[in-house]
Amino acid sequence: GVGNTELLIRTIQEVGVTALSCTPSYPAVLERVIAEKFPGLSPRDLGLKLGLFGGEAGLDDPALRSRLKETWGLEPRNANFGVSDVFSNFAAQCEHDTRLHFIAGDVLHPELIDPDSGEPIPVSDGTTGELVLTHLVRDCQPLVRFRTGDIITVDATNQCRCGCTGFRFRVVGRSDDMIVVRGLNMFPTMVAAVVTGFKELTGDYRIVLDQPPPFDVLPVHAELAPGVEALHGLSAEIEKTFKQVLGVTVRLTLLPTGSFEVTEGKTRRVIRSYK
Repeated sequence: GVGNTELLIRTIQEVGVTALSCTPSYPAVLERVIAEKFPGLSPRDLGLKLGLFGGEAGLDDPALRSRLKETWGLEPRNANFGVSDVFSNFAAQCEHDTRLHFIAGDVLHPELIDPDSGEPIPVSDGTTGELVLTHLVRDCQPLVRFRTGDIITVDATNQCRCGCTGFRFRVVGRSDDMIVVRGLNMFPTMVAAVVTGFKELTGDYRIVLDQPPPFDVLPVHAELAPGVEALHGLSAEIEKTFKQVLGVTVRLTLLPTGSFEVTEGKTRRVIRSYK
């Protein structure tokens, strides 16, 4: 669990813990505390073998998975997808496929809708929409067509090699985190896919909106890795990659290591400072 990061690290060392269950952004918090409070210790030295992640989007990004494996020496798993108002955990990956498998078809009826219009979208290969859930089996206060706010993309509806018949999907982001830039829908996970691809960055970032929409550019703040200087050429290269990958113009601000506030819960990636 989380709550006191320094104590957690000491507990892992003393007890010999080999698995960690947390949000995908929490290892970055652990890394910072290790660097500040435990000189000479590296994340790999803790001996963690398994990371069970949930509560945030992001683990579908191959670059983030690679970073976790390289830094921690553990196997990351997309293990804990759920909606607190509806059902605690109803999707996870298997040993054959890292995408989330919907495994609650006996108790939940899933639908997709357009997050803006509310129009239904078929749950079929390649479709993207907001996940809506209805309780099929619940004696007390069943929910009907509950809007989760999670935007997902259905990748496959055929049976997986593991035997699961539920559809397999990726979490794109939250509907309230969607930012429209020149007609293109942008989510934090899309920004993360670019940021985590640069070894010169820590992988931590924020989208800082200092004025209300409409948006012509996407303002991104990213943290430099320890020992890396904010050279103009690096900023230009990252902004160019954003344009190539996402098709939008990014106004990038590079910040020193440790600039972002440490959070032990879910990380707010979109900051609307104009409100």
